[in-house]
Amino acid sequence: MNVRRYSRCLFHLLVLFFLLLPSACLKSPVPNALYTLHATEEKPLGNEFVNFKDMILVMPVRMAPQLQNRGLLYQHSPNEAKSAANHLWAGPLDQQIAASITANLKILLATDNVAVFPGPRFGKTRYQVEVEIQDFSGDANSFSISAVYTISDNTSYTILQRKSFQQRQINTPAGFSGYAASASSALGALSREVSLALITAHRSQTDTSGLMQ
Repeated sequence: MNVRRYSRCLFHLLVLFFLLLPSACLKSPVPNALYTLHATEEKPLGNEFVNFKDMILVMPVRMAPQLQNRGLLYQHSPNEAKSAANHLWAGPLDQQIAASITANLKILLATDNVAVFPGPRFGKTRYQVEVEIQDFSGDANSFSISAVYTISDNTSYTILQRKSFQQRQINTPAGFSGYAASASSALGALSREVSLALITAHRSQTDTSGLMQ
């Protein structure tokens, strides 16, 4: 009788173990890989802003709905993209993009007077940079960005330039680490285009004011 009871208990324990095993496997922690966007290594494009006293503000970045998760948007096929569950941006993507563009503009324009909105408390804003990100995704081999940027003069309340920007980069190395590196490089290229537009606009306005005097 004791042997039967022992066998029955052992059987129930084994059944319970195998029932709980899949659940335990599903709940086993998988470490998340976190990625950060970095400023690219560039040289200043000119000295027009070296003695610039006003501020250039990078406004809050607007993101397409599919980009509003922290997971890296990964293209599984031409018509299917999913947000990676275990490969995440280290912080909200819109904030990371704004910070990356700001850091790039400081280098390219050779001035510290660039800030993410709202900027310094008593700073006087001259130019505003608005960025709308429509695509910021890739796969193991490449990364693509599609955006629209707008540069405005805050003193005259006019738009100086509004333009689309698109680029596709090959990931080096392949995989998620290359994906993140390509994302930083793509933002560097976008920042370079914005910087050139700011330099051209500022130079034109400076020349105009000089002629008026």
